Amino acid sequence: MNEVVISTHLPDLANNYISARAERLKLEKVVEEMKGREETLKDAIVAKMREEGMTAIGAENGLVKMSELVEPVAQDWPTVWEYIRETGHFDLLHKRLANLAVKARWDVGEPIPGVGQQVVFKLTVSKAK
Repeated sequence: MNEVVISTHLPDLANNYISARAERLKLEKVVEEMKGREETLKDAIVAKMREEGMTAIGAENGLVKMSELVEPVAQDWPTVWEYIRETGHFDLLHKRLANLAVKARWDVGEPIPGVGQQVVFKLTVSKAK
């Protein structure tokens, strides 16, 4: 990766930032398209391997192995929450706050115990006219 030279001239910084951001967004679009293609191929392989009762297939450029995992899915959130409250097993949850829900409460003056504030700076880019 090329070393980035940082100008001290604010218009140059803004131009470089906008260009770098545009390049990243363009690449992300390509990556998302590639992920979609990859997922389609994966689904086709899984279906065919299941149909044929296989767990591995060799190809010219590699070996594909299929394994089966069991992952949890909440089917009744109130029951899950009650279990967590009763047992104290909060490790079953991800430890992060929902920004919109917290901000909605702050907007009406409702404090949330144990929740602080952190300043984050964001940049918005508009196309030049």
